[in-house]
Amino acid sequence: MIARWLGCLSLVSCLAVGAQAQTLQDVTEAAQSGQADAQYALGLRYFQGDEVAEDYAQSAQWFGRASAQGHAAAQNHLGRYHFAGLGVEKDSALGLQLLESAARSGVPDHLFDLAKALGTDDATLPRAAVIFEQAAAAGHVEAAVSLGVLYQDGRGVAQDYARALALYDAPAKAGHPRAMNNLGLMYVRGTGVAQDYERAAAYFSAAIDGGLRTAMTNLGVLYENGFGVPFDEARANELYRLGGGGGEAAAPDAATATVIYDGRLQAVDTSAEGLAAIQTLAQAGDPVARFQLGWALMQTLDASFAEYKQAAAMFQAGAQIGHGPSMANLGVMYFRGQGLPQDYVLGQMWLLKARAAGVTEAAAFSEALSGTMTPTQINESQKRANSRIAAD
Repeated sequence: MIARWLGCLSLVSCLAVGAQAQTLQDVTEAAQSGQADAQYALGLRYFQGDEVAEDYAQSAQWFGRASAQGHAAAQNHLGRYHFAGLGVEKDSALGLQLLESAARSGVPDHLFDLAKALGTDDATLPRAAVIFEQAAAAGHVEAAVSLGVLYQDGRGVAQDYARALALYDAPAKAGHPRAMNNLGLMYVRGTGVAQDYERAAAYFSAAIDGGLRTAMTNLGVLYENGFGVPFDEARANELYRLGGGGGEAAAPDAATATVIYDGRLQAVDTSAEGLAAIQTLAQAGDPVARFQLGWALMQTLDASFAEYKQAAAMFQAGAQIGHGPSMANLGVMYFRGQGLPQDYVLGQMWLLKARAAGVTEAAAFSEALSGTMTPTQINESQKRANSRIAAD
């Protein structure tokens, strides 16, 4: 996913920026004075939404200034922006050029990002494999697993199951979910190893524990057929439901994100009398009651469209007066299309506004849900959110 690929450039760089403990004003002044490290740090602030509204366009501008001074990490991040079209016009050629410049530093993360970009085109897959190899040799675990996938599938390199197994082995022993899932698939298919459904099930289970949703679907197939595990159709269906979105399950997605409550308020009285009282107050325009009613309606299993529509209206009212939790919940409902038309741009816009209002949970929702969006949608949601924030 785009958002995950555009995560912190490297653990070292993120720790270095955090360790300086500079105020936003300090970083901004240093960046404006032309210091490349500060320009890069300010670009990261806008990327991460750290004391500023998340804004990839502003982030790209500061990365661009640092990049012009030869700052490798800034070149790497700006290259990824251009390659994906985030915060800037999509320009794959310029993106690759910047990624190439960054990779010349030899930093494993930068090598990996270049290889990942090259791996999106069959024509450049062989070179991607070479660079994955360089990054893997330097200890980059993701690069080793990605190279293993190429050997497993025979893409960009001659198919070599033994080589794939060797590349997956160390990451899997260290608990890498994708490596464990891929080993599970090899044991299911009997490619490069003797077919062993029980061992495959163990690998899929371990990958699930590591947060990989794709492994849920794979394990579901085993339960549906009784391969390596007891036949259990109900368990299979549950795994299919949970794993239907694929990818990683560590963060909430549109299906699993739950509406949040405002911890500053008293608990909702969910008795019939309590809900009736809240309904009356909400109809009279009480902002607290409106939020509590919206929250209570969303706790109902199999809520009707009318109930979702009313909940959305309650959160909309709170969002319009600047209530952060209402903004976050409205954003999630837009992503889901519950009670209102599904709209990823508006959903992300409200989540970004909630995040700017100090709702910490909104950051996790925003990051996870942005993985379902196109670069154009992400850019537009940030533009709208920042316009509203500036007008508040």
